[in-house]
Amino acid sequence: MAQKGVQLDGENICCSICLDFLKDPVTTTCGHSYCRNCIQTHFDEEDRKGIHSCPQCRKTFTPRPVLEKNTMLAALVEQRTNRNLSYIYELT
Repeated sequence: MAQKGVQLDGENICCSICLDFLKDPVTTTCGHSYCRNCIQTHFDEEDRKGIHSCPQCRKTFTPRPVLEKNTMLAALVEQRTNRNLSYIYELT
């Protein structure tokens, strides 16, 4: 089952901020998942306002939410990366 905020296009597992494979995936309290650095940068930019929001659904958080690593997505990304590396190795 696909999580909110994550694009599962075939075997691609991508961050909706950077549109790249998730790196150190974390999930917000509203259930959307992002690369840790992407969402931290987003929240850093919102620090001046004192209200933080999810870039996907715009739900607001006060105070800034604590981000938890999404171990399931991390495992999926690692599997995908390992498959890509195996495929590249086979081509060489």
